[in-house]
Amino acid sequence: MKKTILQEASIKYREEALANLKKFVAIDTVMDLKSASESSPFGTGVRQGLDFVADLGRKLGFNVDYCSHYVTELSLGTGPVIDVYCHADVVPVSKNWKTDPFKVTIDSNNKMYGRGVSDDKGPGMASLYGIKMLSDLGYINGYKVRMIFGGNEENGSAGLEAYFHKLKKGYPSYGISPDGDYPLIYAEKGIFTYKASYDLFIPGLTNFHFGQATNIVLDEVKLKLKGVTDLEAKVAKFDMENEDIRVFLAEGEIVFKGKAAHGSIPWEGVNAGLYALKFMSEVLNIPVLENIFNDYNDGRGTAFDGNYPSKYFDGASYNIGKISYEDGKLTLVCNMRLPENVGPEEACTNIANKTKAKIELIGGSPALINDPKSPFIQELLKAYVEQTGDTESKPLAIGGGTYARDSKNSVAFGCTFPGRDPKMHQDDEVFSLEDFYASIYIVAAAVDKLGKLAIRESK
Repeated sequence: MKKTILQEASIKYREEALANLKKFVAIDTVMDLKSASESSPFGTGVRQGLDFVADLGRKLGFNVDYCSHYVTELSLGTGPVIDVYCHADVVPVSKNWKTDPFKVTIDSNNKMYGRGVSDDKGPGMASLYGIKMLSDLGYINGYKVRMIFGGNEENGSAGLEAYFHKLKKGYPSYGISPDGDYPLIYAEKGIFTYKASYDLFIPGLTNFHFGQATNIVLDEVKLKLKGVTDLEAKVAKFDMENEDIRVFLAEGEIVFKGKAAHGSIPWEGVNAGLYALKFMSEVLNIPVLENIFNDYNDGRGTAFDGNYPSKYFDGASYNIGKISYEDGKLTLVCNMRLPENVGPEEACTNIANKTKAKIELIGGSPALINDPKSPFIQELLKAYVEQTGDTESKPLAIGGGTYARDSKNSVAFGCTFPGRDPKMHQDDEVFSLEDFYASIYIVAAAVDKLGKLAIRESK
C-alpha cells in the first residue's frame, strides 16, 4: 500500500510524541481523593497530569482552557465542533508489574510497557500530535477541534459531567474517543453499579475492605482468619483443588492471587475476592458464601438468570470489584454491563429475587447505540480503511465503556488494533510503538473527515 499524505507527514512528529508520552506516563495520575481540593478535584497527581497536557498544548499552539481542573481543553479553529475525548487518569497498579509502571519501557520488539500507554495516555498523545499535524498542514479550515483530556474517566467520568453540565460547554457536531478499538465501536453496553449486601456473622474474621476499583477484576486479597484448626493444611488443600488461583500463607495471612481483567470481561480474569469467600465457606461451613461464589464466578449472571442477549450484544456481565465486611454485613460492589433490551432496575430486581441479597442500585449510564450505516460511522470507517488498507475488520459492539457515552454524537475510535491485547487495567499494560505512531495519522484522518462532514451538513 502506497503511503498516504498523512502517513508521510506524521513521521517528523514521532520522536517528540514519544518523548512527551514518556513524561506523561511518569506522572502518577491515579485518582487520590485524600489529596483532592477545589483546585484539584481528583487529587494532586491527576492535577499534575492535566497541567502537563495544558502546558504541552500551549507550546504546540493550542488554545488552552483549564476548565476548573476537571478536564483540560485544547482547541484549534472555528466552526462546527469536532471533539476528541481522552483521559489523563489511570487505574491503580499492583506490585506484580515486571517493569516500573510509571516509566515507559520499550522492549526488543518495540512494545511499550507502562500504566496508561494504551489506556489512555498513549492514544491521547498520538491524537494530540495528529491534530497538531492537521493544523500544520492547514487542514483545520472551517471547523473547530476540541481535544479534551479528562481527569476522572476511570472513576465515573465526573470530569466530562462537569465539562458539559457545570461549565456549560456545548456538545460537538461529532466526537471520537481513542479509548477503544479499531476500526471503531458503534455500540456499547449500559454500565451500572450496584451494591449487594448480606447480613451474616463470619467467626474469626476482622473487618476488611478488598478492591480499589469496580471496573477491574479483584486479583489479590489478603485475609486474616482466626480460630481455624489445621489452617496450613486447609490452605494447601484449597490451593490444590482450585487450580485457577494461587493460595498460600504469608506472615499470618492467607493470600489469594488471581488474575486481573477489565470489568467488561470478568471471565477472562480470576477473582481473588470470590475465591476468598469460597474458602471461608468451606472451612467455616457458611453455605451462603459458596452461593455468592457460584452466582458471580462466571461473570455472566448465568446462575441467577441475569444474562440478556440482544440484537447487538451477546449478553450481560457482572464484575465484583470490591468486597467488604464490617460489623456483620458483607457487601459486594458490582460493575454490571447490560444490553439495550433490559434496564438496570429490572436487572437488579431479578438479582435480588434470585440471590436473596439486598440490592442497591447506585447509578450508571444506558447503552450507546449508533446506526452503523449513518454518514458519521461510514466516514470514520473510510478514514480507517484509507490509512490502513484493512477492509476485513468491521465496526464493533462491545461491553466496555468509553468516553463516547458521556457526550453526544460520539463513538470510540481506536487505538487498539484488531488482534492486539493491550492489557488495559492489568499488570504490564502494553502498546506497540508501531501502533502508537500509526494512530497519529489515523486519528488525524478521522478528525479531518468528520470536520468536512460537519461543514457539509451545516450548509
